[in-house]
Amino acid sequence: MKYLVQLCLALGVAMTVSMFVAPERAHAQPVPDCIDSPDGKPQATAAWWGRRTAEEKHLISELECKERFIPMVCIFLWEPDLRACTNKGVAEYRADKACTAKGHALLSEAHVACKEEFKRSFSPPFPGSTS
Repeated sequence: MKYLVQLCLALGVAMTVSMFVAPERAHAQPVPDCIDSPDGKPQATAAWWGRRTAEEKHLISELECKERFIPMVCIFLWEPDLRACTNKGVAEYRADKACTAKGHALLSEAHVACKEEFKRSFSPPFPGSTS
């Protein structure tokens, strides 16, 4: 009986010490602006955000508000190379915006040529993808 009490006491002391000595867990990254749906369900958005991997959260958080949908589309499509998919989507989005701002009509040959020229000089926001 004496050994059982000593074992329980030692186990309790070890658990108490480990709580104070162990490093604290990293705080959860908050849900960034601009990804909540207009129907106003913050609990659903927080649950969705909690299921994202660290890379997915990084890709979404590092883009501007208007571009945050791009990695979300890649996630929805289950793209195997999320970084390459995001870079391609950002290039397409920015090229379209730049060429529309230059006055090229959407779907015109000039717009297509402008987009191709833009993509040649485009620097991806997330370098290092496999494609």
